[in-house]
Amino acid sequence: MTDFYYPVLGDEVSLPLFVLGAGARDREWHFIREDGYPGYQIIYCTRGSGVLKIADGEFPVKAGDAMYLPPNVPHEYYPVEDIWETHWIAFSGRDAQYTLEHIKLEKAKVVHISDLSGVEAIFKKILYLLKTNYYYAGHECSMHLYQFLIELHRVTNMQNGGQDSTKLNQLKPVINYIDTNFYKELTLVELADLIDLSPQYLCRLFKECLNLRPFEYLARKRIQQAKIFLLEDKLNINEIATKVGYNDCSYFCAVFKKHEMLSPAEFRSLHKKAGK
Repeated sequence: MTDFYYPVLGDEVSLPLFVLGAGARDREWHFIREDGYPGYQIIYCTRGSGVLKIADGEFPVKAGDAMYLPPNVPHEYYPVEDIWETHWIAFSGRDAQYTLEHIKLEKAKVVHISDLSGVEAIFKKILYLLKTNYYYAGHECSMHLYQFLIELHRVTNMQNGGQDSTKLNQLKPVINYIDTNFYKELTLVELADLIDLSPQYLCRLFKECLNLRPFEYLARKRIQQAKIFLLEDKLNINEIATKVGYNDCSYFCAVFKKHEMLSPAEFRSLHKKAGK
């Protein structure tokens, strides 16, 4: 399939993210851009293979791989087979750099996509919208672009079939234990012993896989359960604090407000049914 479109931009350029163009080529071309491209690019391969050359070196790009190219970064890419089918999205926006850094696309690189189906479905929506004359097509594309980036993050990190997935599987006994015993006084040594690791390495593993420390994960689990109790409206706040593992109600309220920007009482009042 060869199909591409560059929209006439309107006021969507004031949005945090907006699409500059999208397309597909069943025989990707040989591009040499000595000064790079003015927008952000994500180009992923669905068939065949090619090579990306950037300052860091040469990288093979095969089916399931994606090239991320920031603006104005010199690069070259070319096919090494008769068929090298790629789908691509070019975009910009005032929050693009921050968003990409947050999802670990901080420099030009090749990443592997473990499951193309999600990104493909969103890509097709964007390409279809770009080709319509619908006035708000650009705005809807901005929405789908954000979904595309989050889905790309999901399938190139925790769902990756490589090392990250192995590490996450290693953590599962600890995660399951916290989910079941969140109301208890847990220690880092106790959690590390579950999978025969040092406490220091357990912290590093949590950070790499979940971008959280173990006790940050525990706090989130406790707050999640506390919200359930608050919505049930059967227990007072002191009782809820105890049931989710906090002996000090004032400390529980402080932790809750830090996460939710509301006190437990304010959260309950906000979501309380009329007449109660």
